[in-house]
Order: sequence, then C-alpha cells, then structure tokens
Amino acid sequence: MFDISFWDLNIFIVCGILSGIFSGLLGLGGGLVIVPLLIIVFEHTHQIPPHHIMHVVVATSLSASIFTSFSSAVAQTRRQCVLWDIVKVMSPFVILGTFLGASTANYFSANFMRWILIIFLFFVATQILFEIYPKKDAENFSKSAYRASGFVIGAFSSFVGLAGGSIFVPFLRYTTGDIHKAIGTSSALAWSLALSGGIGYIISGLGVSDLPKATIGYIHVPALICIAATSMLIAPLGVRLSHALPVPVLKKVFAVLLYATALRTLVTVFS
Repeated sequence: MFDISFWDLNIFIVCGILSGIFSGLLGLGGGLVIVPLLIIVFEHTHQIPPHHIMHVVVATSLSASIFTSFSSAVAQTRRQCVLWDIVKVMSPFVILGTFLGASTANYFSANFMRWILIIFLFFVATQILFEIYPKKDAENFSKSAYRASGFVIGAFSSFVGLAGGSIFVPFLRYTTGDIHKAIGTSSALAWSLALSGGIGYIISGLGVSDLPKATIGYIHVPALICIAATSMLIAPLGVRLSHALPVPVLKKVFAVLLYATALRTLVTVFS
C-alpha cells in the first residue's frame, strides 16, 4: 500500500531504537533523535514535497512520542519518580498550547520551522554540555507559573517536533531540585504534549492536497509505526540504563551530536 523501501523501514526502526534509549536514559525525549534523522531521510528519498518536509517530520515525531513517552512514564511511575500533582496542574495548559501551535502549522514555512529547530538544538546542546541548570526552591513556584509555563512549552514544542522533554527536564529540575523526579515527571507531561500535537497536525494536514498516500494529515504512517513499535520496547531499557551508566558523560557526547545536527540543518537551509 505504501511505496516505502526496505532501507527506509530500517532507518525508521533505528530512529525508534535511539528514540527509546534516549527518552528513558536522559529524559530528553526521542524527538531530538527522530527529527534530524527523518529530515535526512525525507530530503534524500523525495517522498515528501520539500515545502512540507518539516511539517511531516514534526507531526510524525510528536505522534511517535505518544508511545515512547507513555512507555517511559509507566517505567518511571514504577520507580516513583513522577510528581503527579505537577502533572495535573500543567497538563491541561500543555495540551492547550500544543494543540494551538500544531493547528496553526500551515501558516508557517518549512524554513521558518528549520530555523526554530536550529536555534533550539544549539540552545539544548549548550545547556547539556555546560550543565546550565538554575537552582530554586519549589515552594516559591506557584501553580499559576506552572500553568503558564506549560502553555508556552506546549506551543513552542509543536514547532520543533519534540515532546518537550528537553525543556521539561531543566524546568522541573529548576522547580523541584530533583533530577530523577524531573525526568520522570517530564515523561508524563510529554505524553499529553505528544498526543495533543499529533491530533493537531492531523487536523491541520487534512486539507493539504499534495501529500503522499503514506500520510494521514501531516503524519507519515510507516515511519510512525516503525518508530513507535521499537521505541516502546526500548524505552524501559533506557530507564534502567539511567540508573546504571555514567549519564553525565553520555550527556556530553549527546550534546556534541546535537551541535553536529544543528550545523547540518543550517547547511541545508542555506543550500
């Protein structure tokens, strides 16, 4: 039914494996892996019209994160690392911001979305590499501030195709002071963000006439199936590894990879 090569399917599966590992291991969300890889795949296979590549990548990444973040959240809940009081306060506003951003995606060009991604990748890589985490006592952070932050994070994440982990983790570490609970709570919030983002991109893409048959709205179905199936299986392994491996060292390696990804995307924009 879908005109997808064996090579493409293998790449999608690799995306899912890496997504699951990094989602559970670093709590940063698999989108940081999925988005750059899918951009490369779609640019070289010419499956997607160039002006729709970023929309399809973002939509597919968010949709795949529905399954990855759910698997991570379940594993983190078993370890009692999810602060459900914060999740209940932030989730409705995360959903509202994400749905609004995804539903208005048609008004923004692919290059604009690439620039947002480039800036964000440089920002996240710098934050991870130099361990930039401000300190604060959670008692001084109000529910209103949590709600406003959830809305902003949701709206922004819908433009870069990430389930918010790379923003949620430093934000929650800032408000709670506990990195493990920040990672666990992030995975639960990421699920609501990914779900609302996926629905929003289906709606905004339904009226687009030049998308291939492999898509529903802006979501690339074969990529979604491959990534979701493998990432759900691998995410619990990433959670276990987070308690066994030298995470600080792995984060620095990951930061270097993010810099390389940002530079590669920058070259694509100018070329």
